[in-house]
Amino acid sequence: MAFTSLPSVRSSISCPTMLVPDNISPRNNKGLYKGQRNLRDLTVPNVATPSPETLIAPPTPQERPRTTTHHVAWTSVPQERWEGELHVQGQIPLWLKGTYLRNGPGMWHIGDYNFRHLFDGYATVVKLHFENGGLVGGHRQIESEAYRAAKKNQKICYREFSEVPKAANFLAYVGELASLFSGTSLTDNANTGVVRLGDGRVVCLTETQKGSIVIEPETLETVGKFEYSDSLGGLIHSAHPIVTDQEFLTLLPDLVRPGYLVVRMEPGSNQRRVIGRVDCRGGPSPGWVHSFPVTQHYVVVPEMPLRYCAQNLLRAQPTPLYKFQWHPHSKAFMHVMCKTSGNVVASVQVPLFVTFHFINAYEERDVDGRVTAIIADCCEHNSDASILDSLRLQNLRSFNGQDVLPDARVGRFRIPMDGSPYGTLEAALDPNEHGRGMDMCSINPNYLGKKYRYAYACGAHRPCNFPNTLTKLDLELKKAKNWHEEGAVPSEPFFVARPGATEEDDGVVISIISEKNGDGYALLLDGSTFEEIARAKFPYGLPYGLHGCWVPKE
Repeated sequence: MAFTSLPSVRSSISCPTMLVPDNISPRNNKGLYKGQRNLRDLTVPNVATPSPETLIAPPTPQERPRTTTHHVAWTSVPQERWEGELHVQGQIPLWLKGTYLRNGPGMWHIGDYNFRHLFDGYATVVKLHFENGGLVGGHRQIESEAYRAAKKNQKICYREFSEVPKAANFLAYVGELASLFSGTSLTDNANTGVVRLGDGRVVCLTETQKGSIVIEPETLETVGKFEYSDSLGGLIHSAHPIVTDQEFLTLLPDLVRPGYLVVRMEPGSNQRRVIGRVDCRGGPSPGWVHSFPVTQHYVVVPEMPLRYCAQNLLRAQPTPLYKFQWHPHSKAFMHVMCKTSGNVVASVQVPLFVTFHFINAYEERDVDGRVTAIIADCCEHNSDASILDSLRLQNLRSFNGQDVLPDARVGRFRIPMDGSPYGTLEAALDPNEHGRGMDMCSINPNYLGKKYRYAYACGAHRPCNFPNTLTKLDLELKKAKNWHEEGAVPSEPFFVARPGATEEDDGVVISIISEKNGDGYALLLDGSTFEEIARAKFPYGLPYGLHGCWVPKE
């Protein structure tokens, strides 16, 4: 088998949980949603009122997050599991059939201990199942070893993004350091992303390779660990692989001999094959590679001056840059590798940059069809690494109206393919179009690696301390449309293309909104007009989540 079973968790850290049978499926509701769009005042029940035995009871007010003064986006999910049928305002397109899954750190405390950073929380998967105009929502904790151990011992037992288990004595600390080098003390808390592999398996991921966990997309049940069957080793990988029906591409940073392995995995396989290697051109270690872009024929490997730092990794207390260190003197580079041969065909110095997320890349060609340059777009934080520390939960929870969100832009790299030693980095459009905030992006997946026009991301309506708008970017007209509601914190806008569509933006954009008053809802925007077409309120507000995927109904 390709995974190792994990025991089930059946009770909540913060409150009791009622369970539901795992075979719930949405009921049909034919003949509805034939009116016009944007009927915010029209409430349409998806389905007949479900019987009590088919639902998990939502939390009572007493079971809501314990710190009510904080925005619900930054509070722990109130129970381990919930599922229920939602009522919809507006109209869900009948062609939208499948399940949107969103992963993220939804549990930020264990016992009486509160985590410090957004990236530390234990993983919570949220689902929105669309069928016949109806909607079933739910969430469930991922039952990682780190989560189960913390629940059992009421303390942190593995190294998280910024958290380190407290050693009982010096000998215990030395033993913990030894286990760090072997990887056994690193977390498997898969709280960053979720992908659907070409063979249909759904895997939740994080920065550590051991934090790859298979889930069942309908019930959200933890199936077991995704075990890589090769001998490539290593402790970390890109949290965001490139996943299509044909392949799985990712980067494995080499911390000993600074560089990156570019690897590929076939659908149905657990074995990664090395395409090639990129050696770092600067710095004592590789740059952080949270994500990377590809074109039709090339893999683009970014070498960011925000580099992995072994000394920071060994510390018992986090530094302002956590596991990384800023090395501006080491410069920044972009490398281009041929997918077929594994040869590095371009390696250029670029201006210093900081990015978590690349948006897309494509090949620029001359009139004869020859590739003259690679264009790669990302959410770029103006080479300011302080964005990491601004994501401490204390900062997010203490917003007092001051405009403290660091500026960001759509950074566009141009990597020449003629042997030139330098590339460029400029803003793809005026950052004021999206409030000088930019992150959490998606595109029409049919345009992956190809020339594209539209992207969807989170921007800023200032003053703010966190991205608080949904934004449609038109990279051809260099304009943006923004959705904003006062006090709302939206998660990543995820684009789902309409089957058979010929226009790039013909589809819907899905986001989950956390509200200042403690409530929350699922939101659907028209991908073309960027106007609301439907929303469905949850029985309680969900904390902020990170990245999602789409599982189409077979």
